[in-house]
Amino acid sequence: MNYLKTFLFMILCALFLSACGKAENTSTSNSSKKEESIETKKKLNVKITLDKEITNNKIIILSGKSNLPKDTKLRIRLEQKNSHKNSIVNTAVQKDGSFEYKFFNEGDTVFDDGKYIIYVETLPVLEQTEVVQELFGDNGSNLSGSQISGDSELKATAEINLKINNSEVISEEETLPKDTDAEEEKNEDYTSEEVEDNSEEDELDMVKDDAKIEIKTIIEENYKTTSIEKIEINEDMGSNENNKLIALVYLSFDALNTSKTAYNMVEMYSDDLAANIGKDNDTVNQIAVFWKVPYIDEDETVAKFSYERSGEQMKITDKVSSLK
Repeated sequence: MNYLKTFLFMILCALFLSACGKAENTSTSNSSKKEESIETKKKLNVKITLDKEITNNKIIILSGKSNLPKDTKLRIRLEQKNSHKNSIVNTAVQKDGSFEYKFFNEGDTVFDDGKYIIYVETLPVLEQTEVVQELFGDNGSNLSGSQISGDSELKATAEINLKINNSEVISEEETLPKDTDAEEEKNEDYTSEEVEDNSEEDELDMVKDDAKIEIKTIIEENYKTTSIEKIEINEDMGSNENNKLIALVYLSFDALNTSKTAYNMVEMYSDDLAANIGKDNDTVNQIAVFWKVPYIDEDETVAKFSYERSGEQMKITDKVSSLK
């Protein structure tokens, strides 16, 4: 009888130890998964989009949207191309990821004629707040995406181009009576060819801006799982007609899907974008759509679709993808 009690006691002890082992393994497994989940959440695929507004050529307003955390410190540089002139300022990201800065000259004077570029970049990690430092990681190691660059330390960057043309702005001086002799003397400095060239260049720039805005609007209104990396609009030098364009559209498909499903979606979006542009904007002769799929590959372009105008439609001329 004593042997039987001893035997039953040993069985109960074995079952208890086995349950404890399983609980410990489960706890360790859950802890590992939790740590892995935390590490995954720390990765920040940075998205920054920029827009600008020019008021009477006296004020340049830069506005931006991003998924950067609140209080991220940014450096903004306004630079005139082919010139040593530049302005550098610091600002911070708001709670909703937005930021804004207004550039203006002393004495409320207009900016010089010419092309400008605005650069935006995150300040070094050690200059950020403790909360932002934790999210960015050591030397920005937790930052990812096409807008991330750097060697010893990673940073997020973005840029936007603009042009100042003071001949398009009606100033207060132009509303006053003019000195005819002085005006004629001034006009002698310009030939009719120079005036015509400037006019054609300005018209081309306006056509480019219109096409870029139209493409951006189509994407933002229709493709909800897509973000815009950049849009480049170039003159179609092979066309016999004036103001004909080639659009290069760089997009990111951000939904989590299989490789095959991702391909089907980016192909469908590309076809739809080309069809809309072909129908609504007759200045675009060719369009190429480049795709990244961060869930598959964060850095490489994994699909490209090219289209060429045929009447009021765009026909596919080439498709290349590593997704299928």
